[in-house]
Amino acid sequence: MKKFKYIARDAAGKEYNGTLEAKDEMAVADILHDKGLVVVSVKASNSIDWEKLNEINIGGIPSKDKVIFMRQMSTMIGAGLSITKALEIMIQQVENPKFKSVVRDVLASVESGKPLSVAFREQDKVFDTISLNLIQAGEESGNLNQVFDRLATELEASESLRKKIQSAMIYPIIIVVLIIAVVAIMMIVMVPAMSDIYADFDTELPWVTRVLVGMSNFFVGYWWAVLLVLALLVVIIKAYLDTENGKKNFDKIIIKTPIIGPLIKKIQIAQFTRILALLLNSGLAIVKALDLTGMALSNTVFREGVATAKNDVEKGGSLAIPIGRNPNFPLLVSSMISVGEETGEIGSVLNKVAEYYQEDVNNATDNISSLLEPIFLVIMGLAVGFIALGVYMPMFQLSSAIG
Repeated sequence: MKKFKYIARDAAGKEYNGTLEAKDEMAVADILHDKGLVVVSVKASNSIDWEKLNEINIGGIPSKDKVIFMRQMSTMIGAGLSITKALEIMIQQVENPKFKSVVRDVLASVESGKPLSVAFREQDKVFDTISLNLIQAGEESGNLNQVFDRLATELEASESLRKKIQSAMIYPIIIVVLIIAVVAIMMIVMVPAMSDIYADFDTELPWVTRVLVGMSNFFVGYWWAVLLVLALLVVIIKAYLDTENGKKNFDKIIIKTPIIGPLIKKIQIAQFTRILALLLNSGLAIVKALDLTGMALSNTVFREGVATAKNDVEKGGSLAIPIGRNPNFPLLVSSMISVGEETGEIGSVLNKVAEYYQEDVNNATDNISSLLEPIFLVIMGLAVGFIALGVYMPMFQLSSAIG
């Protein structure tokens, strides 16, 4: 398939121009004729398109743009507009240049005769696997407007959680930076100054002071080596975490970490129940829904737990049983799933569980700063106390000797 630029006019003389993906010029002309347009010109889009420079969008397409797109598509399709008309309107509505280009490409694919789900799959760098599968399910079931609305709700929930966690971590990060700054200033400025004073006294310094002076001399003299080692450690750790075993071991450690671990578990359970409910309510089979839900989870431990549950369900078993055996899922989750399976309302039951854990996550993120603050303050107090002890202990010894 090649891309072609076209100029066409309708019966009223209004001019249209754009880009279509087709086999050749004749195929483009046929598509335009089917839309009731008169072809003015069609040419292959082989030259450099300098307008593409406007589409550079570092950092990807913001979630809020996708949410607006999904909401408006849901409204227009629900109101009876055709998919092509809805996409044409969205091209005019979207402000982000990169996203506008994506929607334009989707429209071109649909106009060339491809199903909407296929057109979206061609943009898999913009839309995640769950969104693509839901759009296909909505297209097949005729509930495309409901699927777009649910996707918008899911994106809003995910973005809200991400922002809430970021906000909760701002204060602890500031505390850590302050600790590092205070310790660095004392080691680089205060300790060397006191060391010069003590050098004038012919007396043996306490071991704490000797250790402190040695550390200070090393940091001052070899600060570049310290930075180099830290940078090397970051690269090595990053490379290890990028491996399968590294990611798995890190995820196992993080969920067992005090304060952070319970929060990670709640986040994963909230995402598991919310995404699974979304997929099941959209008409996907439970095995496929579990497969997609597992891929959407960020923690390897929970991902493997969902994969195990999927295998049991694939063999004809109940979802509640493997979830209940997994120690990372509370009894509440497996019990509610069991109730949902018995009543045939597993989607709505999972929605209720998701709402409960989402509220739990909100409360936990609100309290995380107050829980971490005492720990960081204790660490800062110990560090400053050690430095102060090393600085002032020789003074006490000298005063005792003089006395």
